[in-house]
This record gives sequence, structure tokens and C-alpha cells, in this order.
Amino acid sequence: MSNENKPIANSIKEQTYYKGKTAEVRKWAFASGELVYNLPWMLISSFLAFFMTDIALIPAQTVAILFLVCRIWDAVNDPMIGSMADRTKSKMGRYRPWMLGGAVCLMPIVVLLFTAHPSWSVGARTTYACVLYALAVIAATAWNIPFSALNGVISPYPNERASFSSHRIFVSSIACAATNAMFLPLVNRFSEQGGKTQGYSMAALTICLLTVPFIFTSILGTKEVVKAPPSQKMGTKQVLGNFFKNPPLLIVCTAFLVYGFLNYGRMTAGMYYFTYFWGDTGLFSIYAPINGIICAVSAFFSGYIIKLCRGKRGALLFCYGTSFVLNSILFFLNPSNSSPSVVIALLFCAGVMNGFCTSILYGMIGDTVEYGQWKTGARADGLSSSGTSFMMKLGGAIAPTMLLSLLEVNGYAAGAQTQTDGALNAINITMNLIPAGLALLSFVIFFFYKLDDKLHAKIIDDLKERGEYIVD
Repeated sequence: MSNENKPIANSIKEQTYYKGKTAEVRKWAFASGELVYNLPWMLISSFLAFFMTDIALIPAQTVAILFLVCRIWDAVNDPMIGSMADRTKSKMGRYRPWMLGGAVCLMPIVVLLFTAHPSWSVGARTTYACVLYALAVIAATAWNIPFSALNGVISPYPNERASFSSHRIFVSSIACAATNAMFLPLVNRFSEQGGKTQGYSMAALTICLLTVPFIFTSILGTKEVVKAPPSQKMGTKQVLGNFFKNPPLLIVCTAFLVYGFLNYGRMTAGMYYFTYFWGDTGLFSIYAPINGIICAVSAFFSGYIIKLCRGKRGALLFCYGTSFVLNSILFFLNPSNSSPSVVIALLFCAGVMNGFCTSILYGMIGDTVEYGQWKTGARADGLSSSGTSFMMKLGGAIAPTMLLSLLEVNGYAAGAQTQTDGALNAINITMNLIPAGLALLSFVIFFFYKLDDKLHAKIIDDLKERGEYIVD
């Protein structure tokens, strides 16, 4: 009996579309797509600002405005790309053609973006950087949103999709750490022959070339198993319905807003926290990379916490509840009543919970897509993925803005040996108290998340009866 003709209740229990070694090959092939995105994109996230101000010689205030405009554009174009990908019809499916086009464009654009022209006028250098950054955002979105949507159609079974997601988050974390570890040594190596200008462009070229094999493994090693109904329409009504008639998706989107705030907020606050609150900048150099590895490993094993807690909702409630307790304790610790080693240990425990949550949330997107299809008749994996991406980027934009605003109103003095009590309190609030509050908020909202395995099985049965659930 073929997979698509099996009774869905039994299929849900079996939880596997791929068998034996094929399953692991498919999962790692899919996960390798994170290397295609994160190796070049981490160059932009971690090093582009410094490159623009110190190598390309663009004024810092101009760079700040450029980054703000491009980050807004980055968030806005997510639903545009997602909606167009959902409407695509090709022999490769809906999403992989976009991935191929995005990857082919992203690599040369990133190399050009890290190519300086100090002899040009400031206006010419700024225009060059702005145009290329905006194009890089489009190319990265053309890869990443369809790639995220692929997670929802790569298997018809929720727990297997969650396993694909855990492999993805593991590779994503490793890719980010690898880029940060490799880039500056490569810059220094290439700078020995042609100076910093050549060093940056050649290092960017080297990193981008490393992604080429993974373009093929991630596209050729995966397939879109779950198909959209051929007759489905994706008009404005269906698009809006996929969000506003889909409470599970709205809850997951809210969780991604929290995730974006927690990740970007804690990373932004971390340098201030260890430098001024604990008086040791070196602690951040220990915390940041190890925390990334911890998140990667815990994401990889998220399937076990799902089984232990009898479902994704139960696992998230456990993780958010634990995070609330850990972050609340951290808020009350200071140099007078604790040691840095205790604080770092608790932060690592919070990192484990964050890794679990990240993997589980990505695995839930496909489930919410099928809920939306059940309610509206339209399957919109790309649009749903773009919604979660938009909310994550929004949270990431709010976090540093809130921190810097709190520092400004509380008398923060850049570079000072000591800070005011108000500034130290603002740093501690952003680093620990706000994450505790957001963990509690997430705990509460997931009490209202009703899309469990039983309801999902009913949804699939109904879609099959309506002829709208098509599995290759």
C-alpha cells in the first residue's frame, strides 16, 4: 500500500515517510541548506557594519541609516516572496526553484558587497553598498523563505517534520559558529598580499565558494512530498484567511516574535552585561560560542523532549516554564551574592531550553499550514513561513532598540569604567527580566494552542475526503 493511501491515523502513529538510511540522508541533505544561507548571511550579520565603516570608509551615521532601511526591507519582502513561491508551479515544485535562484544570486552579491572602493566618492560608495545590500536581502529571502516552507511539505507526518527541523537548527548553529570562526583569520591571511581591501573580498569569496556543494545536496537531496491542490486559489481573501482564521499560526507567530527578541536581545545585551555588570568582557567570549553549540546540540535532541512531554505543546510548556524560572533567578544574581561561573551555568541551561524551543517551533509551522488549508481551502507554506520570519525579525529589531533606549534614559556612559545604577539595572532587565517575562507570556499563550496530534489527524482525514490532501 502506498504512503498516500494509508489510513492517516495509522500514518501519524508511524510518523515516518522515509525509511532506514534514506531517512537520515534526506534529513542531512535538507539541513545542509542552512549552510547555503548562514555561511554568507553571517558575514553580513557579523562583519558588514565594521567593513563599511573601517574598510569601505562610509560614515558610521550613514551606515546606521542604511542598515535600518535594509532591515525594514528585509522584513517587508518576506511575505512578498512567500506568497509568490506558493503560486509557483514547476517540475521542481513550488519552493526549490526559488531556492536555486536565490543561491545563485546571493553568493556573487555578497562577494561584491565586501569589495571596497575607497577611491570613489562617499556618495558613490554609499549608493553601491545600499543597492547591493538591498539585492542581498532579496536573494537571501528567495532562498530562506522557500527553504523554510520546504520543511512543511517534506513529509506528511508532524513528528518527522520536527525531526527534519531539529537537524536543520543543529546545522544552522554550526554554520553560524563556523563563519564567525573562519572569516577574520581568512581576512588576515589574504591581507598579507593585498591589504585589508583585498583581504575582505577574498575571504568573502572563499566562504561563499564553500556553500556551492550544499546548494546541490539541499535541492537534489530533498523533494516536496505534500502537494498543494491543483485547483486552489491564492487571492487576497485566502491570504488573509490563512492568518486570521488560523489561531495556531497566530500563536506560533507570536512565539517567533518572542524568539527574535530573546535571541537578538540577549546577544545585544550580553556584551554590556558581562562588561559592566560582572566587570569581565572575556566572559562574553566564553558564553557566546559555547551557548551557540549548546543550542545546536539541544535542538538536535528535541525529539526526545517531545516524546517525554507527550507532544510539542507539552514540550514547549515545559521549556518555557523552565526558562521563566532560570531567567528569574538570573535577574536576582549579582557580584555581591554569586559568582560568574554560576551565572554562566544558568545561562547555558537557559540555552538548552532555547534550543529545544527553536527546533519545536520550526517543526510546528507545517502543522499550522494544514490547519489553515482545512479552514480556507488554500495551502500556503511559503506565506506561513514568511509570517513567522517577519515576526522573528520584528522581535530582533525591537530588542536592540529597547536596550539602547533604556541605556540612554538611565545615564549610560560609553566606555566608562563604571556605570550608573540605573544603567546597570537596565542592562540586567534586558538580559534577564524581559526574557523571564517573555517566557511566561509564551507559556500562557501555548495553553490556548489546541492543534495536537489528535486534531491534526482529523484535519488530514477531512482534507483527504475533500480531495485536498495530496502526497507524492
